[in-house]
Amino acid sequence: MPLSSKLSAAHIAAARGQFEPQRGFSWKLEVAIENQGITDIILASLKQFGLPKISNEEIAIPFANSIRYVAGKITYEAQELTLVDYVDIGTANAIEQWAKEVRNTETESIGLSTDYKKECNIVLFAPNGTFERVWTLEGVWPQSTNYGDLNMEGSELVNVVVNLRYDKAIPAKGLNEALRAINLGEGGAPLTSVAAAVTGI
Repeated sequence: MPLSSKLSAAHIAAARGQFEPQRGFSWKLEVAIENQGITDIILASLKQFGLPKISNEEIAIPFANSIRYVAGKITYEAQELTLVDYVDIGTANAIEQWAKEVRNTETESIGLSTDYKKECNIVLFAPNGTFERVWTLEGVWPQSTNYGDLNMEGSELVNVVVNLRYDKAIPAKGLNEALRAINLGEGGAPLTSVAAAVTGI
């Protein structure tokens, strides 16, 4: 029997539970800045952000007629944070205060990393607020800031886009726990793999 004939979506978001999908809008970003006002403004202005993108550089080892590859240094890709620019709460002002700790455009001086590097938590959750999962980003700082585009012809909102560079991404709460058996078999018997749950193999 072809494999496709055994596939079923009965396990997805079923009434009995499990396989609840993560929504792209069920998240928040908590930035640990000493000025709580800046932290709150960023939280209230959130529009878009990306989850960590992590990779290893490759090391090539040539030998005879072949090349073998091993893992090199870990790299973390910078992420764009998009905020709605709310004029009455000063979204752009809040970002500029943080960015000013990196570079001061008046004096053209560069700040110390101890002043501008912060810790951030990306918090993911289910629609009802449960199943909280957290990514902790260390050494976060605004590498570049784009304060938006203006256009007399349109009705678009002005967004502030900040390119956040960070040193490290750590899977924290809810992301560093051991996986458990998927209980989807008949009679509640635990299945040993997702493939078994989906295909019945």
